[in-house]
Amino acid sequence: MKFSVSNNEAARLEVLHQYDIIDTNPEQAFDDLVSLAALLCDTPIALISLIDADRQWFKAKIGLDRQEMPLDSGFCQACVQQGDMLIIPDTLADQRYATTDLVISEPYIRFYAGVPLVVSGEQIIGTLCIADQVARQISPQQLTGLQSLARLIVRQLEIRRSLKEISRINSEYKQAQAALHQSESTLHSFFASAPMMMGIVELVDNDILHISDNPKSAKFFGLTPQAMQNRLAREMGVDMTRLKQWINYYRQAEITQTPVRFEYTHETPQGENWLSATVSAIPKNYHSRQQFAYIVEDITERKQAENELRWQEALLRSMNSVSPLGFYVVDNRTDNILYFNDRFCEIWEIEHLKETMQSRELNNQKIIPDCLKLIIDIPAFAASCQPLQDENNRCVVEDEIYFNDGRIIRRFSTQIRDKDDQYFGRLYIFEDITARKKVEQKLREQAALLNIATDAILVRDLDNKILLFNKSAEKLYGWKAEEVIDRNASHIWVDEPESLQQEIYQTMLTQGSWQGELIKNTKFGTEIILESRWTLVHDEYNQAQCILIVETDITQKKQLEQQFLRAQRMESIGTLASGIAHDLNNVLSPIMMSAYLLKNKYYDPQAKELISIIETNAKRGANLVKQVLSFARGIPGDRTVIQVKYLISEMQQIVVQTFPKSIKFHAEIQENLYPVYGDTTQLDQVLMNLCLNARDAMPHGGTLTIIAENIWIDHNFVKIHLEAEIGYYIIIKVIDTGIGIQSNVLDRIFEPFFTTKEFGKGTGLGLSTVISIIKGHDGFITVSSLQGKGTEFHVYLPAVYTEITESLPEMEIPAGNEEWILLVDDEISILEITTTSLETHNYKVITASEGEKALDLYKQNQNKIKTVIIDILMPNIDGITTIHKLQNITPSLRIIAISGLVTSEHLNILNRLENITFLAKPFTVQELLKTLDKVKSQ
Repeated sequence: MKFSVSNNEAARLEVLHQYDIIDTNPEQAFDDLVSLAALLCDTPIALISLIDADRQWFKAKIGLDRQEMPLDSGFCQACVQQGDMLIIPDTLADQRYATTDLVISEPYIRFYAGVPLVVSGEQIIGTLCIADQVARQISPQQLTGLQSLARLIVRQLEIRRSLKEISRINSEYKQAQAALHQSESTLHSFFASAPMMMGIVELVDNDILHISDNPKSAKFFGLTPQAMQNRLAREMGVDMTRLKQWINYYRQAEITQTPVRFEYTHETPQGENWLSATVSAIPKNYHSRQQFAYIVEDITERKQAENELRWQEALLRSMNSVSPLGFYVVDNRTDNILYFNDRFCEIWEIEHLKETMQSRELNNQKIIPDCLKLIIDIPAFAASCQPLQDENNRCVVEDEIYFNDGRIIRRFSTQIRDKDDQYFGRLYIFEDITARKKVEQKLREQAALLNIATDAILVRDLDNKILLFNKSAEKLYGWKAEEVIDRNASHIWVDEPESLQQEIYQTMLTQGSWQGELIKNTKFGTEIILESRWTLVHDEYNQAQCILIVETDITQKKQLEQQFLRAQRMESIGTLASGIAHDLNNVLSPIMMSAYLLKNKYYDPQAKELISIIETNAKRGANLVKQVLSFARGIPGDRTVIQVKYLISEMQQIVVQTFPKSIKFHAEIQENLYPVYGDTTQLDQVLMNLCLNARDAMPHGGTLTIIAENIWIDHNFVKIHLEAEIGYYIIIKVIDTGIGIQSNVLDRIFEPFFTTKEFGKGTGLGLSTVISIIKGHDGFITVSSLQGKGTEFHVYLPAVYTEITESLPEMEIPAGNEEWILLVDDEISILEITTTSLETHNYKVITASEGEKALDLYKQNQNKIKTVIIDILMPNIDGITTIHKLQNITPSLRIIAISGLVTSEHLNILNRLENITFLAKPFTVQELLKTLDKVKSQ
C-alpha cells in the first residue's frame, strides 16, 4: 500500500513530536520488535528510524553502533519521501545509492528493505528497516511480516502516548478535592479528612510566622497546633536554605497573585520523602499584613487536611484553580446555588451566566435549560436525576452523561448534611472523561492484540495473583483464563521451586526485569521448557504495580539441541575409532605378511601350526577393525550370502557370557533355514541392538528368546505390510519378558534420538539404526508389546537360493617376472616386510617413505618401474597428491593405492582416476600378489 506524502513537513514533524519519543532511553518493547524483524528476515541489521527535521534518530537498533545520522545519509529518508516500502536488493547495482557512504564504507550496506511507519492522519514519521552486508532478496512472507511489525511499532507508540495521557489525567484528578461546600460543616468535614499539611503564615523579617496550622503540620514539626501558633519557622528548626526557598515561593505567589507549586525532598530517620507544596497569597480582608495559605502533600502518604473555617474559601479557590473537576453545590431547600467553580461553567458551556450565578440572581432551575441543550438523551437524564432527590439516598451516586458534541461527562453526587445530620444540600462533581474513554477503548483494542500474540503473556500482581492470561497461554498451559484469573500462581504451578521464585523476584525488584529458562508442567502434566521474560511494571508514581511475564515454548528447540550434541558425540567417537583403526591396520599388515613368509620358511609342523594361529588371529583382528570402521564411519561392508543361524549362535555366546545371570537365553532355529544376502557386520549389529534393548527391559531378570524360521509371504500379507513383497523370507523373532513399551510411545521408538531410558543411559539411535539396516537389506520390522508382559520384534529378511560354498584355498600364488615395483609408505615396518614379500616372489622393489622421494625415484627410473604401490595417508605430501603428480608424468602408469583408513571422499577421488586399484590394509601376501597380477593383466 502506498501512502500519500504530506507536503507540509511542519505538520509531519508536529505529529512526530506529539509522541515525545525522540532522544528517549531504549525501551524493551521496541527492542523486542527490532529483534523480531532481524530474526524474521535473517539480517544482521534492523532499525526503527524516526525522521526528525535534520537527522535520522534510531529508537531501537541491532547491528549498528550509531544512535543517529544526517538526513542525507542512508535510505530511510527516501522511503519516507516515497511514501511506500523501499526494497533495494543490491545497492551497488542501483545508481541512486551505489556511492552512498553507508554502501562504500562501514557498515557496507548491500541490501536494504524499509517499511514506513504510518500514524493517524497518514503521516509517516519514520521506518522499520532491515539491512545486510550482502545482496539478497526478501520473500513476500518476510515482507508481510515486516509490515505487521511496523503496525505493531505504531501501535506501541500509540500505547506509549496513551499511557502518558492516562498518567497526566490521573495525576491531575488525584490533586483535586471531591468535596466542596460553603457551609461551615461541609468545609470542616473536608479539611478534617484532607491528607495533607496546610496552614496560614505571614512573612516577618525574612522569616515565616505560623499563624494557624493543622494537626498534620504540627505532627510534621513534632509540635501541637497550639505550640506552633505565632512561632517563627527558624525557632522550629527549619533549615535556612529551605527557609529562603519558601520565602521566595511566597513572594512569587504575592507578586503573581496565583498559586505557586513546587516539590522538594525531606530527610527523615526512615529515609528520604518527597513533598509537593502549593502556596498562594490570601486577599487582605482581615489583616494589615499579607498572609499566605500553604498546602503540603506527602507523596508517600496522603496528607490529612485541617484549617480554620475563615480561610477555607481561599484555600478551595487555590485548589480549584488547578483542578480538572467541576464542582457545583445546590441548597435542596431553596434551590439556590451555594457554590460552583470555573471548570463547572466550562464543562456546561455557561460561562456567560457566571456573573449572574455569582451574584445569586440565578438559581438551579434557571440554568437547567442552558445545560439541557448539550445533552443527547434528555428523558434519560431527567430519570437519572430523580433518585438524587430522595432524602434517604445517602450513597455516592455515579453516572455518565453523553453530550451532543461527543463529550462524555462523569457525574458524582452526594448529600451534604450539617452537624445535626440534617440534609440541606447536594454536592455535584463533574469530570470530562472523553479522552480517558478513548484511551480505554485503545487499551481494549491493545488487549485484543495480546490474544493474537504467539507467546504466552501473563500479568501477576505483587502478591503472585494472576491478572491476565492470554489465548496463547491457554494453548500452552492447558488452563482456560477463567480457571486461573485471580488465583495465586503458586497454586497453579505447585512444583515450581520456591528458591527459584525468590531469586526471580529479588532480581526483578533490584534490576527491573529477569530473563531465563524455566521448566513447568501443563495442566495435563506435560513438562515443557520455557524461555521466560519477567518485567516489573510501575505506575505513574514509579511504584511497582504488577509483573508482566512473556514465555515462549522452547521444548522442541532444546530437544533439537540435545540431538545435535548427541550426533556430535557420535561423530567424535567415529573420528576416534577411525584413527585407532588406521593405526591397527598398519600394525596388522606386517604381522599378516610376516606370518605367510615364516610358514614357507619353516617346515616343522608345530612351528607351522603356531604361525597359522598368528595369521588367523591377525586376520580376525583385521575383520574387527573393518567392523569398527563400518559402524563408526558408515564405510560399507562386503555383502555376501549369509547363514543367519551362525549369527544367532555368536549372539548366544555373547548373551551367555556378558548378560546378567538372571536373564535366560533360548534359541529356536529351523532346520534348513534359508540363507540371506547381506552384510554380516550390519546384521550382527541388528541382533546386538535388539538383544541389548531386551536386556534393559528386564532389570530383574527374565527370558530372552530368538526364533529363526522360513516364511512364505503371500498377497494377503502384502496388503497389510506395505514394505513386504510376495516371496520367501526368513523371520527372526526377538522376544523378551520385560516391562513392555507404553502404547503412546510405541509408534515413536524407531525415531532417531528418541529414547525412554534415563538421561545418559541411551542415545536413541539403537532402533533407528536397526530399521535403517533392515530397510537397506530390503526387509522390514514389526513390533508388538504389552506392558508388564514383554515385547516381541519380528525382523523379515528376503531369502536367497544361492548355495553357500566354502571357499577353497588358493592352489597357486602368482609370482613376478622381475618387474620393477616402486613401494611408497611412511611405515618402515610395512616397507620392509612388503619389500621382502615381493622380492621373495621375483619382483624388484625400490622404496620411498614419503611423496617427494617417491617422485624423485620415479623420475630417475620411470623406464624401469612398471607399477607403483602407494599409501594414501602420508605426512607432507599425501598419497592422492603424489598419484596425481605421477600420472602427470606417465598417464598410463599402473598404481595400487593402499590405506588402513579410507573415507568415501577418498574412494570417490580414486574411482575418477584411471589405472588405479585400491587394496585395503591389512592385507596378506596372497592378496597383494593377486592384486599385482590383476593389475599387470589389465
